[in-house]
Amino acid sequence: MADFEPEKEVTVTDPVCGMRLALEKAAAQQEHEGWMYFFCSDACHNLFLAAPERYSARPDEAPAAPKA
Repeated sequence: MADFEPEKEVTVTDPVCGMRLALEKAAAQQEHEGWMYFFCSDACHNLFLAAPERYSARPDEAPAAPKA
């Protein structure tokens, strides 16, 4: 019998508060400069929208997930 491994849960990090959460539980998502960002709440999403340069990845850091 073949070994069965359950599908792994994809997690992302909210760039505003740093919270790690399951991708499917993200309250909002936003594309910025070719990258997709995910948020734990509308409040964090709104803070990002007000100042995306403050929360977006620096060149030496990878954001939550690349835009597909």
